[in-house]
Amino acid sequence: MLYQTSSHDLFCDAFFICNNRLMFASLHGRDAGVLSFMAALTAPPEQGGLTKLGFRQHGSDRLYPELSTAAVLYGLSKRMTKYMTHNFGMLTHVFLYSNEIVEPNRDTKTAWVLQTDCAADLDKAVWNCIDQLSDVPLLPHWQHRIAALLEEQGCIRRFFPSLSADASVVGVQAAQVVIPEDFGELITGLLRNGSLRA
Repeated sequence: MLYQTSSHDLFCDAFFICNNRLMFASLHGRDAGVLSFMAALTAPPEQGGLTKLGFRQHGSDRLYPELSTAAVLYGLSKRMTKYMTHNFGMLTHVFLYSNEIVEPNRDTKTAWVLQTDCAADLDKAVWNCIDQLSDVPLLPHWQHRIAALLEEQGCIRRFFPSLSADASVVGVQAAQVVIPEDFGELITGLLRNGSLRA
């Protein structure tokens, strides 16, 4: 299902809004509309810049639906390409994404996983993320025990397609991974008590 943006006549087939912040959007439209949108996205509000971006379903006249509007639009990067369509001619496709989606923060040991295939194995991607962020070497067969423990501690948050006040997810699935400061001690303790085996 395609959503229409609140400005510049663009269409969206996937977006992710977390705590009112736009984390990701896949946008399609005519080149002029996309370029105008990108200019408004980077302009200050007093010069006509966007202060919020709504995604509405076909037939809705509400520009800023309650659960699918982002009010925080900073720190975004883009990737653009063009493609030919039979009915509409040449269109521009833009991936708009928060920088933290693609770059893990090694200082805070925080990273995001975002998958455009909602049937893909999110657990595997989360484990790869944990393994990359960890200062402690991890063995593959520890995956389920460690991931479950981190999830219990609230260090892993998963986002599946749905619209809610906390997160609106359409056409993608995502997860946030945070490695706690005492992760090394945690692994040592699990090895000592036999919960993890080498």
